[in-house]
Amino acid sequence: MILVTGATGLVGAHLTAHLLLQNKEVIALKRPNSKTENIKEILSFYTPEYNSLFNKIRFTEGDVTDIFSVLDALEGVDEVYHCAGMVSFEEKKIKELLHVNEFGTANMVNACLEKDVKQFCHVSSVATMPNHDKKPIIDETVFWKSSPENGAYAISKYNAEREVWRANEEGLAVCIVNPSVVIGAGCWGQSSSKMLDECYKGTRFYTNGSTGFVDVRDVAKSMVTLMEQKVIGKRFVINGENKKFKEVVDLLHNEFGKKLPSIEAGKFLLKAGGFLERMFAKEPRLNKQVIDALLSDTIFSNEQIKKQTGINFTPINETIHYVAEKYKNYRKSI
Repeated sequence: MILVTGATGLVGAHLTAHLLLQNKEVIALKRPNSKTENIKEILSFYTPEYNSLFNKIRFTEGDVTDIFSVLDALEGVDEVYHCAGMVSFEEKKIKELLHVNEFGTANMVNACLEKDVKQFCHVSSVATMPNHDKKPIIDETVFWKSSPENGAYAISKYNAEREVWRANEEGLAVCIVNPSVVIGAGCWGQSSSKMLDECYKGTRFYTNGSTGFVDVRDVAKSMVTLMEQKVIGKRFVINGENKKFKEVVDLLHNEFGKKLPSIEAGKFLLKAGGFLERMFAKEPRLNKQVIDALLSDTIFSNEQIKKQTGINFTPINETIHYVAEKYKNYRKSI
């Protein structure tokens, strides 16, 4: 039996689809207000038999921050994919981020140790691999260093990783994946798919930085393969391609038939936008860490995961075309 936390999120839902298509038995830990429709929609992208597959999921209500609900959910479970987590780049949400990402992960690994779970795959982020040493390529040899440049989200995800490694020392068989920017269909309006909303409306601004992007289906495939291979005590950067932000934004604007952005947003303009967001936006996003990321040229290596699993990553232009088509159908339905 397999437990998936965060199964109603983008990575968790696509992972659940992959597992169900392999006839695996899946328990999905969900909070009372989580939208299970997200999973059903994403299953429909894989197979016309999505309703019957959806009905095979055993949902159990709980929360990773509630140890008792976690212990109940783990009854009879052999493998755990821990996809649940909070994503926010608001520094004022540091306590909430630490509570969900660090404390919640500690609960998960402690409960897995108690219940004698055989394998544990943890979804982290490349945010835990800050390039303070200015290496040309970020890979698994880049380790965390304390710095005032580290944002609240990155700190919370790094602390979560520490809990996983601690559990590994205590006997839990773990592996960690560090995806770059995940692009995928479904869970519209959440996390990275907010970029689709902006491009669908059209924007005049672009930034000249670059980063890694990866298809969510490749993230799910990588995780399942690592667990099938029983890889223990390792972490893997999961990255499809390194792209300029402008290139990705241009691809999306073309898919949506919008005029391409023509105004470069440099540091001054981004800082001004961040100030206005803090004054008027409900959820400001342009803090120092985000601005630095938008202006930096960051390159991630995927050599280790390719060598381990033999995966061929989906070209990002194909991913964007596929996701944009699904997104346009979604917009027509609302």
